[in-house]
Amino acid sequence: MNDDKGRPDLRINGERLVSSIKEMGSIGFDPETGGRTRLALSDADKKGRDLLCRWMHEEGLDVKIDQIGNIFGVREGTDPSELPVMMGSHIDTVRDAGMFDGVYGVFGGLEVIRTLNENKVRTRKPLALAAFTNEEGARFQPDMMGSLFYTGTVGLEELLSSKDENGLTAADELDRIGYRGSGTVRAGRYIELHIEQGPRLYAEGLPIGVVRGIQGLAWWAGEYCGESNHAGSTPMDMRKDALLGVAELAAEAEKLALRLGNGSVATMGKISPKPDIINIIPGKCSFTLDFRQFEKSLFEEGKGEIERLITACAEKRGLKYNFRKVAEAPAVVFDSGMVELAERVSARLGLASKRMVSGASHDAQFLSPFCPTVMIFVPSKDGRSHCPEEWTEAEDLENGCNVLLHSVLELV
Repeated sequence: MNDDKGRPDLRINGERLVSSIKEMGSIGFDPETGGRTRLALSDADKKGRDLLCRWMHEEGLDVKIDQIGNIFGVREGTDPSELPVMMGSHIDTVRDAGMFDGVYGVFGGLEVIRTLNENKVRTRKPLALAAFTNEEGARFQPDMMGSLFYTGTVGLEELLSSKDENGLTAADELDRIGYRGSGTVRAGRYIELHIEQGPRLYAEGLPIGVVRGIQGLAWWAGEYCGESNHAGSTPMDMRKDALLGVAELAAEAEKLALRLGNGSVATMGKISPKPDIINIIPGKCSFTLDFRQFEKSLFEEGKGEIERLITACAEKRGLKYNFRKVAEAPAVVFDSGMVELAERVSARLGLASKRMVSGASHDAQFLSPFCPTVMIFVPSKDGRSHCPEEWTEAEDLENGCNVLLHSVLELV
């Protein structure tokens, strides 16, 4: 083994990285849509976990699984008293997802370890690779369940009791797929490699984004209740149409985000009218609402306004209503030293970079208060993500992973 970690010539194997991402992308793949679905704790998620754990073992990592199913693989350092530098992300997906979201960060970290192993590079500090459970929140809420538990932000029992739309609990599904463990790994520093999931890097032709922070996020779930009635014989001015109330709420949420500005976004991604029949006025309509903003004062203002709008749009049409906040994460500012490290490494590798705020939420935002943290972004073609069209070129994947490699080498 080589004790010299100063290897400016060292590069990851880009073909191997892409091949690993593609192999994971084949799990849960639907040829009709071109997407793949690995909802947290599903059979497809288990297959993805099994593949990752097998590859971790092949690299000689000490694999540990904690009580919420987070997977950690540790490469030992020469000084066992040091906390590891952790890399990671997630491998669960939304429905009909692209190939790169989350997976790039996990397998980019694995590729760093493979590169160090094959070049016999020893490090003083250990390295750890993490795959956090249920980052997406597409099946169980809250999202980022794994990092919420890992950082002690939300208690284990609350998370395990979360139910999916079929009434299955996270606890039952963890047990069913065999991924409820008892081990853990404490991180000394954390770096998360990720696709941007937005249009800025691709539009500007930049290979690297160095993330200085993540927008605050709040999610609500609610329902408006009016009166189901005949679509032909009920006059327009005598209706209590729950769907129209929700439609008005969507329009008002858009106006709010535009008024607040400064990157504010509001989205109603799930609207379900009942009874959902062509000739019946919807008597009930459930909905979700997602609001995000980086600046603290605007985030607080926006949250208050959203709840006011939910109430006002229902009352305007004489509808009953209920809603609850199902997730909230405040904006996070990453460690300045880690941000500067990623910028310095990018420049040394001849890669232009820009500082960015992430519009999407990531596990890194929960680790940030507990250890110095940074994220590294690479371009997403046309800004597409959470869809089969999600794409990042192999050259960009390789560039980002090399920035990760040399950032890690400076830290260990």
